[in-house]
Amino acid sequence: MKRIAFTLIYICTFVLAIQAQEPRFIFDNDSTFAAATTPKADQPIINKATLKLDSLNKIPPAVPAWKINPLLGERIPVPMDTMLYDFHRESLVEGQGLAIGYLGNWGSPAHSKIFFEKEEASLFQFLEPYKFYYKTPGNQRFLSTKQPYSNIMYQSGGSRQSKEERFTGEMSISFNKNLTVGFDIDYVYSRGFYQYNADKQISYDFYAAYVSDKYQMHAFVANNNYTHSEDGGVNFNNPDSDPLGKGNSLNYATNLSDTWNYLRGKHLYITNKYNLGYEKEGTQKFIPVASVILTNSYTDQRRRFYSKDIEGLNDFYNFTDSKGQPVNDQMAYYSFKNTLGISLNEGFRDWVKFGLTAYIQQDNRLYRKPMEQLMWLATTDQKESSTFIGGILAKEKGEVLKYNLGAEFGVLGYDQGAFKLNADISTTINIKGQKAIVKANGYIKHLVPQYFQRYFTSKYYNWSEKDSLNNTVRIYAGGEIYIPHTQTRISGGVENLTDYIYIQRNQGESSLGIKPKQGESQVFSLRLDQKLHYGILHWDNQVAFQKSTKDEVIPVPRFSIYTNLYIKTSLAKVLTMQLGVDALYQTKYHAQGYDPALGQFVNQTDVQVGNFPFSTAYINLHLKKTRFFLMMYNIAQNYGDSNYYTVPNYPVNPMIFKFGLSWNFTN
Repeated sequence: MKRIAFTLIYICTFVLAIQAQEPRFIFDNDSTFAAATTPKADQPIINKATLKLDSLNKIPPAVPAWKINPLLGERIPVPMDTMLYDFHRESLVEGQGLAIGYLGNWGSPAHSKIFFEKEEASLFQFLEPYKFYYKTPGNQRFLSTKQPYSNIMYQSGGSRQSKEERFTGEMSISFNKNLTVGFDIDYVYSRGFYQYNADKQISYDFYAAYVSDKYQMHAFVANNNYTHSEDGGVNFNNPDSDPLGKGNSLNYATNLSDTWNYLRGKHLYITNKYNLGYEKEGTQKFIPVASVILTNSYTDQRRRFYSKDIEGLNDFYNFTDSKGQPVNDQMAYYSFKNTLGISLNEGFRDWVKFGLTAYIQQDNRLYRKPMEQLMWLATTDQKESSTFIGGILAKEKGEVLKYNLGAEFGVLGYDQGAFKLNADISTTINIKGQKAIVKANGYIKHLVPQYFQRYFTSKYYNWSEKDSLNNTVRIYAGGEIYIPHTQTRISGGVENLTDYIYIQRNQGESSLGIKPKQGESQVFSLRLDQKLHYGILHWDNQVAFQKSTKDEVIPVPRFSIYTNLYIKTSLAKVLTMQLGVDALYQTKYHAQGYDPALGQFVNQTDVQVGNFPFSTAYINLHLKKTRFFLMMYNIAQNYGDSNYYTVPNYPVNPMIFKFGLSWNFTN
């Protein structure tokens, strides 16, 4: 079985390398999706992660669904995915993108290794490693159903000692054609295949949407509760540890024990849009001429780093602690944001070919961190206030030309002097009688360092960089071409970064002298997505090339590859089956390591990871409203030196059997 799987993987990789040289291959996606998901002014221009379609196909295609732009609550249609495959990837962290680094379990800290998928530094950086699990108004999916709808999903893998389990539930009820309410819950309990590496998460949210011609409202309330047990990675310098891939993974020695990171928080959000207009003469159709929008958002997040393993942490951070002080670092972030916007709507007259929006936003923040000298015994608060003004010029109707131009300026308070300018333009062209979509995008950003980049107080890290950190300047230009009839897409771009902020720490280096650094780099990326099929045989491929001019500032893998070879067919005309093997591969490089005390991924130059095929054999089945998968994960575990790492010192889970079930209910 293993030899067959390995043969398929290597054939896929070899043929992919040959096919990638042919100019007809570009990239794949759904044409309606590509046309409907134009990034908005406050969204990362090329970050597709928050716009990803639901690979589970949990909702029948006829159900209207949308997401919103959290800035002003604008609705963004989300065409439902009709593809009946790849359910198994929903249970994998690496299934959330082409190149993902994470600590082994579902629920553990993770990050994308594709630089253009990374978002700019957040106001509370400790949440960044949990972005694949964290719900926000921007990635919440709103539904409008004629009948009550619900879905439950359960996934599991591993033995009793190390079992990884996840349960999700979704429910939506539409009381009439205007009003919809819904509820989501996501519970994760990953015991871990390595010592002290468990994850436990529970998050839930409520949402409501009221949509009519004259008034629209979207409300969102969410809570998150994450607990991550920190092991500091495996320690094979310990003579009592088994070598990777040769024994029970629970016997591997780890650097830390009895150490945890806790994150707790909530998000309350509501946006109201009032349309002013008239009824078209001779009809009952309401024409919105202008809109007034008011958005209110409250967020609080709290982080606690706690440990009983004082000796292990002191060794890990090369820290001399004569007093044996315990570790109980606590940080918090609170934000109350209000946005008022006025828009002139596109198309209220035939000659009005664009929409124009202006807005003002006030953000009041409070940060909490341990007080210097007193560490965990007391905390200190710092208040900030920022005022922004912005505008959006957009044309979203028609096929010949669409564009979205945005500008935002910090005019008062902490972010005074910061600004963002972005542009996204698309059109359609004919290629041999078939339509293709061409896009160009770019931005210029002048960003102020965030609070925890300038100030950090804890037992192991302490810095105050109030005046020594410069503002970061980012200039990007890129584009893509998409050919629907060949399911081909090519995208690429280049970004120049000045005074980019990063942290670097190598093994054995004392944490006391570490503080944020700034550097310059230029990053170039080119990506190819291509789907091929012949009869029931399918072959999906994704290839990304990245080059950073200064790897010590921005480290990226040179090549990242995903290939998926499978057969897809129907049995007895009612059961859809997908049977295949897939593989992920990244070239070797100095990948970012994970730092428990910072709760962040940081640069390092000690260890390289990569050059290993992360392979899976699977079967996905779909019957009416039910789908399920069976999967053997990491079947290449014993390949080469068994270096199945995506993050230095943190191996992914060994070869395990996993299964999952998703069930829709409508009545």
